[in-house]
Amino acid sequence: MQERTLKQLLICFAIFLLLTVMAVFSSSIYLGFFGYVAMLIVGTATTSIGVVIGDAIRRVAKPDLVFAADGFDLLRKKVFWLLGPQAIGWFVGYIAFKGVMGKLGFYL
Repeated sequence: MQERTLKQLLICFAIFLLLTVMAVFSSSIYLGFFGYVAMLIVGTATTSIGVVIGDAIRRVAKPDLVFAADGFDLLRKKVFWLLGPQAIGWFVGYIAFKGVMGKLGFYL
């Protein structure tokens, strides 16, 4: 496994570990033990796949040259190409997580 992919997997795991702990202590969400385990595993898997696909798209589509009107515009474009496609992939993975959890019978 590449170092970049492992790092992305660990970040997705840490985010979903935090979300799972928040769900455990929430008074409005009750999934049961296996629901929380499924939340952690399915959430980590789907968002990791989304981030890896977003990163692959970023590496293919990232422009070699960026034109900007001013410094802020240049910063905005650089930050987008640094994080944007991965964030979009994470969001798509989160939507897939919600769908899979719904199919399993766990509604958040």
